[in-house]
Amino acid sequence: MSNMTSDPSTIERRKATFDSLGSLQENFVISTRDYKLQYAHLYYMRLMLMRPILLQQAIKKWGSLDPKAKHVDKVLDVQQGEISYLVGTVYMEMKMKPNILNDITKDHWITAQPDRPKYTDDSDSVYLEDESGRVKLTGAKVNQDLFVTGVIMGVLGSEDTNGDFQVVDVCYAGEGAQEQPAPMETDEADKYVALVSGLGIGGNEFKPLELDLLAEFLTGELGNTKEQIDSANIVRVVLAGNSIVTPEIIEDDTKAKKYGYDRSTYITEPANILDRFLQDIGSSVSVDIMPGESDPSSVTMPQQPIHSALFPSARLYSTFQSVTNPYWSSLDNISLLGTSGQTIDDIYKYVKSEDRLQMAIKTLNWRHMAPTAPDTLWCYPFKDRDPFIMKETPHIYFIGNQDKFATELVEGSQGQKTRVVMLPSFAATGTIALVNLRTLECHSVSFATK
Repeated sequence: MSNMTSDPSTIERRKATFDSLGSLQENFVISTRDYKLQYAHLYYMRLMLMRPILLQQAIKKWGSLDPKAKHVDKVLDVQQGEISYLVGTVYMEMKMKPNILNDITKDHWITAQPDRPKYTDDSDSVYLEDESGRVKLTGAKVNQDLFVTGVIMGVLGSEDTNGDFQVVDVCYAGEGAQEQPAPMETDEADKYVALVSGLGIGGNEFKPLELDLLAEFLTGELGNTKEQIDSANIVRVVLAGNSIVTPEIIEDDTKAKKYGYDRSTYITEPANILDRFLQDIGSSVSVDIMPGESDPSSVTMPQQPIHSALFPSARLYSTFQSVTNPYWSSLDNISLLGTSGQTIDDIYKYVKSEDRLQMAIKTLNWRHMAPTAPDTLWCYPFKDRDPFIMKETPHIYFIGNQDKFATELVEGSQGQKTRVVMLPSFAATGTIALVNLRTLECHSVSFATK
Protein backbone atom coordinates (compact mmCIF):
# COMPACT_ATOMS: atom_id res chain seq x y z
CA MET A 1 0.00 0.00 0.00
CA SER A 2 1.07 3.57 -0.57
CA ASN A 3 0.25 6.47 1.69
CA MET A 4 1.08 9.06 -0.96
CA THR A 5 -1.41 10.96 -3.05
CA SER A 6 -1.73 10.21 -6.76
CA ASP A 7 -0.98 13.83 -7.67
CA PRO A 8 2.52 13.73 -9.27
CA SER A 9 3.30 17.22 -8.00
CA THR A 10 3.08 16.01 -4.38
CA ILE A 11 5.02 12.74 -4.69
CA GLU A 12 7.93 12.82 -2.30
CA ARG A 13 10.94 10.57 -1.96
CA ARG A 14 10.70 8.14 0.96
CA LYS A 15 13.36 8.35 3.65
CA ALA A 16 15.21 5.59 5.50
CA THR A 17 17.51 5.72 8.49
CA PHE A 18 21.07 5.17 7.25
CA ASP A 19 23.89 3.72 9.35
CA SER A 20 27.42 3.29 8.02
CA LEU A 21 28.02 0.40 10.50
CA GLY A 22 31.37 1.87 11.42
CA SER A 23 32.55 -1.09 13.52
CA LEU A 24 32.22 -3.35 10.47
CA GLN A 25 32.89 -0.94 7.62
CA GLU A 26 36.10 0.43 9.15
CA ASN A 27 37.72 -2.99 8.69
CA PHE A 28 37.80 -2.33 4.95
CA VAL A 29 39.50 1.06 5.27
CA ILE A 30 43.29 0.98 4.83
CA SER A 31 44.72 4.04 6.55
CA THR A 32 48.40 3.19 6.09
CA ARG A 33 49.85 0.96 3.40
CA ASP A 34 52.73 -1.36 4.27
CA TYR A 35 53.38 -4.07 1.69
CA LYS A 36 56.46 -5.40 3.48
CA LEU A 37 54.27 -7.70 5.56
CA GLN A 38 54.02 -11.41 4.78
CA TYR A 39 50.64 -12.88 3.81
CA ALA A 40 51.15 -15.67 6.34
CA HIS A 41 49.96 -13.22 9.00
CA LEU A 42 46.52 -13.08 7.37
CA TYR A 43 46.15 -16.87 7.26
CA TYR A 44 47.30 -17.13 10.87
CA MET A 45 44.88 -14.45 12.07
CA ARG A 46 42.02 -16.09 10.17
CA LEU A 47 42.68 -19.44 11.83
CA MET A 48 43.14 -17.93 15.29
CA LEU A 49 39.94 -15.87 15.06
CA MET A 50 37.76 -18.65 13.65
CA ARG A 51 39.14 -21.72 15.40
CA PRO A 52 37.11 -21.15 18.63
CA ILE A 53 33.94 -20.82 16.54
CA LEU A 54 34.69 -24.04 14.65
CA LEU A 55 35.51 -25.93 17.85
CA GLN A 56 32.20 -24.89 19.33
CA GLN A 57 30.38 -26.05 16.19
CA ALA A 58 32.30 -29.33 16.08
CA ILE A 59 31.51 -30.13 19.71
CA LYS A 60 27.86 -29.30 19.12
CA LYS A 61 27.73 -31.56 16.05
CA TRP A 62 29.94 -34.46 17.10
CA GLY A 63 30.20 -34.22 20.88
CA SER A 64 27.47 -36.79 21.54
CA LEU A 65 28.83 -39.48 19.20
CA ASP A 66 29.25 -42.99 20.53
CA PRO A 67 32.05 -44.00 20.57
CA LYS A 68 33.15 -40.51 21.50
CA ALA A 69 35.29 -38.67 18.98
CA LYS A 70 38.49 -37.09 20.26
CA HIS A 71 39.54 -33.53 19.46
CA VAL A 72 43.12 -33.32 18.20
CA ASP A 73 44.74 -29.88 18.56
CA LYS A 74 47.33 -30.26 15.78
CA VAL A 75 46.81 -32.02 12.47
CA LEU A 76 50.18 -33.80 12.78
CA ASP A 77 49.14 -35.34 16.13
CA VAL A 78 46.43 -37.51 14.58
CA GLN A 79 46.76 -41.19 15.52
CA GLN A 80 46.08 -43.88 12.94
CA GLY A 81 42.70 -45.59 13.30
CA GLU A 82 41.49 -43.23 16.06
CA ILE A 83 38.18 -41.44 15.48
CA SER A 84 38.91 -37.74 15.94
CA TYR A 85 38.11 -34.29 14.65
CA LEU A 86 40.41 -31.48 13.55
CA VAL A 87 40.06 -27.77 12.80
CA GLY A 88 42.23 -26.09 10.19
CA THR A 89 42.52 -24.20 6.94
CA VAL A 90 41.65 -25.79 3.62
CA TYR A 91 44.41 -25.87 1.02
CA MET A 92 43.64 -26.99 -2.54
CA GLU A 93 46.49 -28.63 -4.41
CA MET A 94 45.65 -27.76 -8.04
CA LYS A 95 48.23 -28.05 -10.77
CA MET A 96 46.23 -25.66 -12.99
CA LYS A 97 46.24 -22.92 -10.35
CA PRO A 98 48.68 -20.04 -10.94
CA ASN A 99 51.87 -20.40 -8.92
CA ILE A 100 54.36 -17.55 -8.88
CA LEU A 101 57.18 -19.84 -7.72
CA ASN A 102 56.69 -21.99 -10.81
CA ASP A 103 56.54 -18.92 -13.03
CA ILE A 104 59.84 -17.43 -11.91
CA THR A 105 61.71 -20.74 -12.33
CA LYS A 106 60.82 -20.92 -16.02
CA ASP A 107 63.01 -19.48 -18.71
CA HIS A 108 62.03 -15.89 -19.40
CA TRP A 109 61.39 -16.50 -23.09
CA ILE A 110 58.52 -18.91 -22.45
CA THR A 111 55.13 -17.31 -23.07
CA ALA A 112 52.97 -17.02 -19.96
CA GLN A 113 49.97 -19.31 -19.65
CA PRO A 114 46.64 -17.66 -20.56
CA ASP A 115 44.18 -16.93 -17.77
CA ARG A 116 41.97 -19.99 -17.21
CA PRO A 117 38.23 -19.85 -16.53
CA LYS A 118 38.70 -22.81 -14.15
CA TYR A 119 41.61 -24.28 -12.19
CA THR A 120 39.93 -27.65 -11.70
CA ASP A 121 41.45 -30.96 -12.75
CA ASP A 122 40.85 -34.62 -11.89
CA SER A 123 44.16 -34.70 -10.02
CA ASP A 124 43.15 -31.98 -7.52
CA SER A 125 43.72 -32.78 -3.84
CA VAL A 126 42.27 -31.29 -0.65
CA TYR A 127 44.43 -30.68 2.42
CA LEU A 128 43.76 -29.37 5.91
CA GLU A 129 46.55 -27.39 7.54
CA ASP A 130 47.36 -25.49 10.71
CA GLU A 131 50.52 -24.04 12.25
CA SER A 132 51.97 -27.57 12.70
CA GLY A 133 51.61 -28.85 9.14
CA ARG A 134 49.05 -30.30 6.74
CA VAL A 135 47.27 -33.57 6.11
CA LYS A 136 45.57 -34.82 2.94
CA LEU A 137 41.79 -35.32 3.12
CA THR A 138 40.17 -38.27 1.36
CA GLY A 139 36.82 -40.02 1.31
CA ALA A 140 33.43 -39.70 -0.36
CA LYS A 141 32.54 -36.61 1.67
CA VAL A 142 35.52 -34.77 0.23
CA ASN A 143 34.39 -35.51 -3.33
CA GLN A 144 30.82 -34.37 -2.65
CA ASP A 145 31.37 -31.02 -0.97
CA LEU A 146 32.62 -27.68 -2.32
CA PHE A 147 36.09 -26.67 -1.13
CA VAL A 148 38.33 -23.69 -1.85
CA THR A 149 41.64 -22.62 -0.39
CA GLY A 150 41.40 -20.50 2.74
CA VAL A 151 38.16 -21.84 4.26
CA ILE A 152 38.37 -22.66 7.98
CA MET A 153 36.53 -25.91 8.70
CA GLY A 154 36.34 -28.92 10.97
CA VAL A 155 36.60 -32.54 9.80
CA LEU A 156 35.62 -35.79 11.50
CA GLY A 157 37.31 -39.07 10.61
CA SER A 158 40.46 -41.10 11.11
CA GLU A 159 43.92 -41.53 9.62
CA ASP A 160 44.40 -44.47 7.24
CA THR A 161 47.49 -46.58 6.53
CA ASN A 162 48.64 -44.09 3.87
CA GLY A 163 48.76 -41.23 6.38
CA ASP A 164 45.71 -39.55 4.80
CA PHE A 165 42.71 -38.44 6.86
CA GLN A 166 39.56 -40.31 5.85
CA VAL A 167 36.75 -37.77 6.28
CA VAL A 168 33.34 -38.92 7.48
CA ASP A 169 31.78 -35.50 8.06
CA VAL A 170 32.66 -31.79 7.89
CA CYS A 171 31.41 -28.68 9.67
CA TYR A 172 31.71 -24.95 9.05
CA ALA A 173 31.38 -21.85 11.20
CA GLY A 174 27.80 -21.30 10.02
CA GLU A 175 26.02 -17.97 9.80
CA GLY A 176 26.93 -15.39 12.41
CA ALA A 177 24.59 -13.48 14.70
CA GLN A 178 21.99 -11.22 13.15
CA GLU A 179 20.20 -8.30 14.73
CA GLN A 180 16.47 -8.55 14.26
CA PRO A 181 14.92 -5.26 13.08
CA ALA A 182 11.79 -3.86 14.65
CA PRO A 183 8.67 -4.86 12.69
CA MET A 184 7.32 -2.20 10.33
CA GLU A 185 3.69 -1.16 10.18
CA THR A 186 1.87 -3.33 7.65
CA ASP A 187 0.01 -0.36 6.19
CA GLU A 188 3.22 1.57 5.59
CA ALA A 189 4.42 1.81 2.01
CA ASP A 190 7.31 -0.50 1.22
CA LYS A 191 10.80 0.92 0.88
CA TYR A 192 13.36 -0.41 -1.56
CA VAL A 193 17.09 -0.34 -2.12
CA ALA A 194 18.16 -0.40 -5.77
CA LEU A 195 21.20 -2.55 -6.54
CA VAL A 196 23.06 -1.95 -9.80
CA SER A 197 26.36 -3.26 -11.12
CA GLY A 198 28.42 -3.10 -14.28
CA LEU A 199 27.29 0.14 -15.92
CA GLY A 200 30.28 -0.42 -18.22
CA ILE A 201 30.48 3.18 -19.40
CA GLY A 202 33.01 3.38 -22.22
CA GLY A 203 32.92 -0.35 -22.99
CA ASN A 204 31.71 -2.14 -26.10
CA GLU A 205 28.40 -3.14 -24.43
CA PHE A 206 27.59 0.34 -23.12
CA LYS A 207 24.21 1.67 -24.29
CA PRO A 208 23.64 5.37 -23.49
CA LEU A 209 19.87 5.05 -23.95
CA GLU A 210 19.59 2.37 -21.26
CA LEU A 211 21.65 4.49 -18.87
CA ASP A 212 19.32 7.45 -19.51
CA LEU A 213 16.27 5.25 -18.87
CA LEU A 214 17.81 4.05 -15.60
CA ALA A 215 18.48 7.62 -14.47
CA GLU A 216 14.91 8.67 -15.28
CA PHE A 217 13.51 5.65 -13.44
CA LEU A 218 15.57 6.30 -10.30
CA THR A 219 14.67 10.00 -10.27
CA GLY A 220 10.95 9.33 -10.85
CA GLU A 221 10.79 10.90 -14.31
CA LEU A 222 9.86 7.71 -16.15
CA GLY A 223 6.41 6.21 -16.64
CA ASN A 224 2.99 7.04 -15.26
CA THR A 225 1.99 8.15 -11.78
CA LYS A 226 2.06 4.60 -10.36
CA GLU A 227 5.60 4.03 -11.63
CA GLN A 228 6.66 7.39 -10.26
CA ILE A 229 5.28 6.46 -6.84
CA ASP A 230 7.18 3.16 -7.03
CA SER A 231 10.37 5.08 -7.85
CA ALA A 232 9.76 7.37 -4.88
CA ASN A 233 9.83 4.30 -2.63
CA ILE A 234 13.49 3.70 -3.56
CA VAL A 235 15.42 5.11 -0.60
CA ARG A 236 18.96 4.35 -1.75
CA VAL A 237 20.92 3.25 -4.81
CA VAL A 238 24.09 1.14 -4.59
CA LEU A 239 26.36 0.82 -7.63
CA ALA A 240 28.39 -2.38 -7.20
CA GLY A 241 31.47 -1.83 -9.33
CA ASN A 242 32.63 -1.78 -12.95
CA SER A 243 30.91 1.54 -13.61
CA ILE A 244 33.71 2.56 -15.97
CA VAL A 245 35.45 0.49 -18.64
CA THR A 246 38.50 2.15 -20.11
CA PRO A 247 38.23 1.98 -23.92
CA GLU A 248 40.86 -0.03 -25.73
CA ILE A 249 43.52 2.34 -27.06
CA ILE A 250 45.41 1.64 -30.26
CA GLU A 251 48.83 3.21 -30.02
CA ASP A 252 50.16 5.07 -33.04
CA ASP A 253 53.95 4.81 -32.92
CA THR A 254 54.31 7.19 -35.85
CA LYS A 255 53.08 10.15 -33.80
CA ALA A 256 55.55 12.15 -31.77
CA LYS A 257 55.12 12.03 -28.00
CA LYS A 258 55.76 15.11 -25.94
CA TYR A 259 57.51 14.46 -22.60
CA GLY A 260 57.40 10.71 -23.30
CA TYR A 261 53.64 10.24 -23.47
CA ASP A 262 50.71 10.97 -25.75
CA ARG A 263 47.90 12.94 -24.05
CA SER A 264 45.32 11.46 -26.44
CA THR A 265 45.67 8.08 -24.68
CA TYR A 266 44.10 9.54 -21.52
CA ILE A 267 40.36 9.32 -22.21
CA THR A 268 38.20 11.16 -19.68
CA GLU A 269 34.79 10.89 -21.34
CA PRO A 270 33.65 7.69 -19.48
CA ALA A 271 34.35 9.38 -16.14
CA ASN A 272 32.52 12.51 -17.27
CA ILE A 273 29.46 10.47 -18.31
CA LEU A 274 29.46 8.65 -14.96
CA ASP A 275 29.77 11.94 -13.08
CA ARG A 276 26.75 13.39 -14.90
CA PHE A 277 24.76 10.22 -14.24
CA LEU A 278 25.58 10.34 -10.52
CA GLN A 279 24.72 14.03 -10.45
CA ASP A 280 21.31 13.31 -11.98
CA ILE A 281 20.32 10.57 -9.54
CA GLY A 282 22.10 12.22 -6.59
CA SER A 283 19.78 15.21 -6.97
CA SER A 284 16.88 12.92 -6.05
CA VAL A 285 18.09 9.89 -4.07
CA SER A 286 21.08 8.84 -1.97
CA VAL A 287 23.66 6.87 -3.92
CA ASP A 288 26.75 4.84 -2.98
CA ILE A 289 29.34 3.90 -5.59
CA MET A 290 31.69 0.97 -5.01
CA PRO A 291 34.82 0.37 -7.08
CA GLY A 292 35.14 -2.74 -9.23
CA GLU A 293 37.81 -4.54 -11.19
CA SER A 294 37.69 -2.06 -14.10
CA ASP A 295 37.26 1.12 -12.04
CA PRO A 296 40.06 3.58 -11.19
CA SER A 297 40.81 2.26 -7.71
CA SER A 298 43.29 0.02 -5.94
CA VAL A 299 43.61 -3.46 -7.42
CA THR A 300 43.94 -5.29 -4.12
CA MET A 301 40.96 -6.16 -1.94
CA PRO A 302 39.44 -4.44 -0.10
CA GLN A 303 39.32 -1.81 -2.81
CA GLN A 304 39.40 1.74 -1.50
CA PRO A 305 36.80 4.34 -2.55
CA ILE A 306 37.12 5.89 -5.99
CA HIS A 307 38.61 9.34 -5.47
CA SER A 308 35.94 12.04 -5.32
CA ALA A 309 38.03 14.23 -7.68
CA LEU A 310 36.65 12.09 -10.52
CA PHE A 311 33.14 13.28 -9.62
CA PRO A 312 33.32 17.10 -9.54
CA SER A 313 29.56 17.47 -10.05
CA ALA A 314 28.19 14.51 -8.05
CA ARG A 315 30.32 15.19 -4.98
CA LEU A 316 28.55 18.53 -4.47
CA TYR A 317 25.51 16.58 -3.25
CA SER A 318 25.38 15.28 0.31
CA THR A 319 23.49 12.29 -1.06
CA PHE A 320 26.60 11.05 -2.91
CA GLN A 321 29.09 8.71 -1.26
CA SER A 322 32.12 6.87 -2.66
CA VAL A 323 32.65 3.69 -0.63
CA THR A 324 34.86 0.62 -0.40
CA ASN A 325 34.49 -2.82 -1.97
CA PRO A 326 33.32 -4.82 0.00
CA TYR A 327 30.80 -2.53 1.65
CA TRP A 328 28.70 -2.68 4.83
CA SER A 329 25.76 -0.37 5.60
CA SER A 330 22.31 -0.38 7.15
CA LEU A 331 18.92 1.02 6.09
CA ASP A 332 16.15 1.10 8.69
CA ASN A 333 18.19 -1.47 10.66
CA ILE A 334 18.35 -3.79 7.65
CA SER A 335 22.05 -4.55 7.16
CA LEU A 336 23.58 -4.76 3.69
CA LEU A 337 26.85 -6.39 2.69
CA GLY A 338 28.04 -6.51 -0.89
CA THR A 339 31.02 -6.95 -3.16
CA SER A 340 31.64 -6.03 -6.77
CA GLY A 341 32.03 -9.67 -7.73
CA GLN A 342 35.73 -10.49 -7.53
CA THR A 343 35.23 -12.73 -4.49
CA ILE A 344 32.79 -15.08 -6.24
CA ASP A 345 34.61 -14.83 -9.58
CA ASP A 346 37.70 -16.26 -7.88
CA ILE A 347 35.81 -19.00 -6.01
CA TYR A 348 34.22 -19.97 -9.34
CA LYS A 349 37.66 -20.97 -10.67
CA TYR A 350 38.19 -23.48 -7.85
CA VAL A 351 35.06 -25.57 -8.35
CA LYS A 352 33.46 -27.52 -11.17
CA SER A 353 30.01 -26.12 -10.41
CA GLU A 354 28.58 -23.29 -12.53
CA ASP A 355 26.06 -22.19 -9.87
CA ARG A 356 27.40 -18.86 -8.63
CA LEU A 357 24.39 -18.29 -6.38
CA GLN A 358 25.21 -21.41 -4.37
CA MET A 359 28.82 -20.26 -4.09
CA ALA A 360 27.64 -17.01 -2.55
CA ILE A 361 25.40 -18.94 -0.14
CA LYS A 362 28.40 -21.09 0.79
CA THR A 363 30.36 -17.99 1.85
CA LEU A 364 27.62 -17.27 4.39
CA ASN A 365 27.99 -20.79 5.78
CA TRP A 366 31.78 -20.41 5.84
CA ARG A 367 31.28 -17.03 7.57
CA HIS A 368 33.92 -15.67 5.20
CA MET A 369 33.30 -13.66 2.01
CA ALA A 370 36.74 -14.03 0.40
CA PRO A 371 38.51 -17.23 1.50
CA THR A 372 40.70 -17.39 -1.62
CA ALA A 373 42.38 -14.11 -0.66
CA PRO A 374 45.35 -13.84 -0.66
CA ASP A 375 46.05 -17.17 -2.44
CA THR A 376 44.65 -16.22 -5.85
CA LEU A 377 42.61 -13.11 -5.05
CA TRP A 378 44.85 -10.10 -4.54
CA CYS A 379 44.39 -8.44 -1.17
CA TYR A 380 46.23 -6.20 1.27
CA PRO A 381 48.56 -8.12 3.66
CA PHE A 382 46.69 -7.50 6.90
CA LYS A 383 48.58 -8.36 10.07
CA ASP A 384 46.15 -7.78 12.93
CA ARG A 385 42.79 -8.72 11.41
CA ASP A 386 40.94 -10.46 8.60
CA PRO A 387 38.33 -7.97 7.36
CA PHE A 388 36.60 -10.59 5.20
CA ILE A 389 35.27 -12.58 8.17
CA MET A 390 31.52 -11.99 8.46
CA LYS A 391 31.25 -11.05 12.11
CA GLU A 392 27.53 -10.55 11.56
CA THR A 393 25.09 -12.04 9.10
CA PRO A 394 23.66 -9.37 6.76
CA HIS A 395 19.99 -9.17 5.88
CA ILE A 396 20.89 -8.39 2.27
CA TYR A 397 24.00 -9.88 0.65
CA PHE A 398 24.67 -8.84 -2.95
CA ILE A 399 27.35 -9.83 -5.44
CA GLY A 400 27.94 -7.56 -8.44
CA ASN A 401 28.94 -8.24 -12.04
CA GLN A 402 27.74 -11.82 -12.33
CA ASP A 403 26.57 -13.66 -15.45
CA LYS A 404 22.84 -13.40 -14.69
CA PHE A 405 20.30 -12.24 -12.12
CA ALA A 406 19.58 -14.79 -9.39
CA THR A 407 18.31 -14.57 -5.84
CA GLU A 408 17.40 -16.74 -2.86
CA LEU A 409 16.26 -16.16 0.70
CA VAL A 410 18.60 -18.12 2.98
CA GLU A 411 17.66 -19.10 6.53
CA GLY A 412 20.34 -19.83 9.13
CA SER A 413 20.27 -22.31 11.98
CA GLN A 414 19.49 -19.56 14.51
CA GLY A 415 16.66 -18.00 12.52
CA GLN A 416 18.83 -15.61 10.48
CA LYS A 417 17.34 -14.56 7.17
CA THR A 418 19.49 -13.27 4.34
CA ARG A 419 18.40 -12.20 0.88
CA VAL A 420 21.26 -13.21 -1.46
CA VAL A 421 21.25 -11.31 -4.76
CA MET A 422 23.46 -11.98 -7.78
CA LEU A 423 23.58 -8.80 -9.87
CA PRO A 424 24.22 -9.05 -13.61
CA SER A 425 26.17 -6.49 -15.60
CA PHE A 426 23.82 -3.63 -16.46
CA ALA A 427 25.72 -2.93 -19.68
CA ALA A 428 25.20 -6.53 -20.83
CA THR A 429 21.63 -7.11 -19.59
CA GLY A 430 20.05 -3.75 -18.76
CA THR A 431 18.88 -5.30 -15.47
CA ILE A 432 18.90 -4.01 -11.88
CA ALA A 433 17.51 -5.46 -8.64
CA LEU A 434 15.10 -3.93 -6.12
CA VAL A 435 15.00 -5.36 -2.59
CA ASN A 436 12.09 -4.65 -0.25
CA LEU A 437 13.44 -3.55 3.13
CA ARG A 438 10.32 -4.74 4.95
CA THR A 439 9.88 -8.21 3.48
CA LEU A 440 13.32 -8.86 1.89
CA GLU A 441 11.51 -9.77 -1.31
CA CYS A 442 13.54 -9.09 -4.43
CA HIS A 443 12.71 -8.60 -8.08
CA SER A 444 14.55 -7.42 -11.15
CA VAL A 445 13.73 -4.48 -13.41
CA SER A 446 14.92 -4.48 -17.02
CA PHE A 447 15.76 -1.47 -19.18
CA ALA A 448 17.07 -3.48 -22.11
CA THR A 449 16.36 -1.76 -25.43
CA LYS A 450 16.95 -4.85 -27.58
